[in-house]
Amino acid sequence: MADAPVLTMVTPAYNQGRYLAETIDSVLAQDVPLEYQVIDDGSKDETPDVMARYAGRIQGERQANMGQVRTLNKGWGRANGKYLAYLSSDDVLYPGALRKLVDRLEADPSLACVFPDCDLIDDRSKVIKRNVCRPFDLAQLVVEQECYIGPGAVFRRDAFEAVGGWRPELRLAPDREFWMRLATRGRIEFVPETLAGYRFHPQSLSYKEVSEEQSREYLLVLDGYFARPDVPPAIRAREDEAYGHAHLLLARNRFRSGDWRRGRQLYAEAVQLHPPLAATRYKLRLLRNVASKPARAAAAKLRSVFRG
Repeated sequence: MADAPVLTMVTPAYNQGRYLAETIDSVLAQDVPLEYQVIDDGSKDETPDVMARYAGRIQGERQANMGQVRTLNKGWGRANGKYLAYLSSDDVLYPGALRKLVDRLEADPSLACVFPDCDLIDDRSKVIKRNVCRPFDLAQLVVEQECYIGPGAVFRRDAFEAVGGWRPELRLAPDREFWMRLATRGRIEFVPETLAGYRFHPQSLSYKEVSEEQSREYLLVLDGYFARPDVPPAIRAREDEAYGHAHLLLARNRFRSGDWRRGRQLYAEAVQLHPPLAATRYKLRLLRNVASKPARAAAAKLRSVFRG
């Protein structure tokens, strides 16, 4: 009789068939009893053919497109494992990753989630940059909207069931909002060992214009968080600062869309909420963020052309 799954892994797959086999192989090579759901979310590329090669080794399913959030919730909702995880269809786990992460959770019941360090890898799995993750800091997540949880995060199913899944109405920050809630069920710990690869390629860099209405999701996430009765006092004391940083994100997205007038207005609102945001370093960060994705996408495309 096969061992009962210790962990349930879910991979939502959408038009990344080029990388999917490497992703699947990296999960199947792990040395913990697991069930692995690979859900094709309406792909129009070779994804179904890739999945067919793993029949009997994965729980494969094809569905009409419903988006990453609903797909993950669907997979986790029928999980049998004590622990839950997900892996994007272009990322990879390194050998022994899940064993080390599960062992850490088993050793410390106070932990709700653990996540490893990871490499940044290119479209040919070459390492671009090492050690890209950082320790989890709830205040940094809530106040500055900064989160460094990469591929390979594993969390307890009972904690997931207690706080609920990812919110399907969120498009920009469903993961960040989930980590905020999960942190109420236990500690989220960084394991400082490189156990995964986060893929960085031209397709992942494509920038989709985001409306101001969509960007206000950052404010809605904060509204929900600060409405909770269990917000740590040190974070509640920084509520205006948190909304200031959220307005900074709204300003960034308007600048990226070419709406410079509205972007300046939103930046002024950010500074009004938290005056230190007027510092030059924040202005420079805005400039870098506005220009970075198109520039990096072009650089990645040039690298692929010259290698080709």
